[in-house]
Amino acid sequence: MRTRRRLRIGRIVLGAVAVLALAVVVLNWTWGRLPAQPAMTGRIVRVGDVDVRVLEHPGADPAIVLVHGLPGTADDFDKVTALLPSRHTIAFDRPGFGFSSGGYHPLAVQLATLQGLLTRLHVSRPVLVGHSYGGAVALAYAERHPGALRGLVLVDAAAAGQRTTGFGRAQVRLVQFLSWPLVQPLADVTFSQLVRTASAKQGDTQAFSPNPVDPAHEHRLLALNMRHEDLDAYAGEVLAADDVVADLDKRLATIATPAIVIQGDHDKLVDPAHGRRLAATLPHAQLEMVSGGHMVPYVHPGVVAAAARRLASAGAR
Repeated sequence: MRTRRRLRIGRIVLGAVAVLALAVVVLNWTWGRLPAQPAMTGRIVRVGDVDVRVLEHPGADPAIVLVHGLPGTADDFDKVTALLPSRHTIAFDRPGFGFSSGGYHPLAVQLATLQGLLTRLHVSRPVLVGHSYGGAVALAYAERHPGALRGLVLVDAAAAGQRTTGFGRAQVRLVQFLSWPLVQPLADVTFSQLVRTASAKQGDTQAFSPNPVDPAHEHRLLALNMRHEDLDAYAGEVLAADDVVADLDKRLATIATPAIVIQGDHDKLVDPAHGRRLAATLPHAQLEMVSGGHMVPYVHPGVVAAAARRLASAGAR
């Protein structure tokens, strides 16, 4: 009798597991299915061994060059550049992301690519706008190239003590596991799309909070940044970020470039205290606190555009 009961319970458990597994697969190909890659806009510029996708609009120099965060694409600044119709603007997909060459590119490659791109496009002494980890890239470029920039606009910048959370590192380890050659094909057809979609939506909610998520950003995040090449870049940068920021923090006080630090007062990804500390440490910086969360280029594009315009005008005199 007990043996029959155990067998019956075993069959029920196996049946429940099978139903659950089937439900996961169905969700993976319905709610979790990643959208198709959109058509590319802009153009590809070859810089060394790296293909860089560029969105460039002609106008008055000095140019305003915009560096997106982690992850992201050049399109993250569409609302900002739309408010700078008379200015020469250049936004680009950083190496590893969007339509640029995929995979992890360390900070040294990011900086060399930025310098090479400016050379290829005949840009001298631009205003550099950096959002989130793009702010760290912009700061590092300014530190390594004194006098090469007219100004810095640092938007919710990952700097001045910013550190990766333990949960963030755990997510990255899962990302790396799902990219293993033996795991990736099976995971993609069974549960990986579901995991990536759920993670992306949760991350976007946190990034935009307390503001609503921008639908266009969420679509690009799913269609481009959740590809394995972008996720490899994401994982590499997250794991390197603490060392990058800590090393950069040692030299913040030596960066003499005029800067405007824009910080969301309810940012859940970069604590507002880091923005205040960054503005206080840079020798020639102004702080502008704005309402809302981390995605200031979407929520307050006018503030970012005005800051870039102000630095460009001051530097041109």
